[in-house]
Amino acid sequence: MDKKTTILFVTSNLGKLSEAKIALKPFGINVEAFQFNEEISEIQEIQSSNLHFVAADKLTKAVSIVKDSSDKIGVMVEDAGFFLEEFNGFPGVYSAYVHKTLGNQGILRTLNGVENRSAIFRCVIGIYLNGKEIFFEGLCNGQVSKKATGKNGFGYDPIFIPDGGDGRTFAEMNSEEKQIFSHRGKALKKLRDYFEERNQSPTSNHGSES
Repeated sequence: MDKKTTILFVTSNLGKLSEAKIALKPFGINVEAFQFNEEISEIQEIQSSNLHFVAADKLTKAVSIVKDSSDKIGVMVEDAGFFLEEFNGFPGVYSAYVHKTLGNQGILRTLNGVENRSAIFRCVIGIYLNGKEIFFEGLCNGQVSKKATGKNGFGYDPIFIPDGGDGRTFAEMNSEEKQIFSHRGKALKKLRDYFEERNQSPTSNHGSES
């Protein structure tokens, strides 16, 4: 069995890093952040309406930046978006920019008086494993709340109520609760399943299942 236990996550988003750590640690997989420097402070994203295209481009760039990951399971990136049904999916791939410029209160003002508050969180995780690029997608349907509530999470979490929950926003849930519903949690579960199917997880049971 491959004894490597660490995935190198190329991201500057500490919230995403924390959620990946929580999701994969119980399976014996450590997640370590790539250390950016003054020369390379972030990965420049391409402009595309497709999350998969953005994630694929980010992964190619991440692998070239890391150069040597021979002591790691693989190199990982992620791209995510917040899609509002009322506005044909906007902000989508531009979610980070819109959140930085308008913030959650700006989204709430935009939806003031709007009946359709349906929203979807989408996530695409890309990982470079043994010379191959592999992608895992996750999504979470829900509603935009009438006001921002909760202090946990990050980004749009204080204004997003996932379908199937108890009416709380992501920001009102702890990390473990959020994992059950979240787009990122679902994509990371697909990644875990991929490892388990190939007996690559450090905690895999290589015997027959009972």
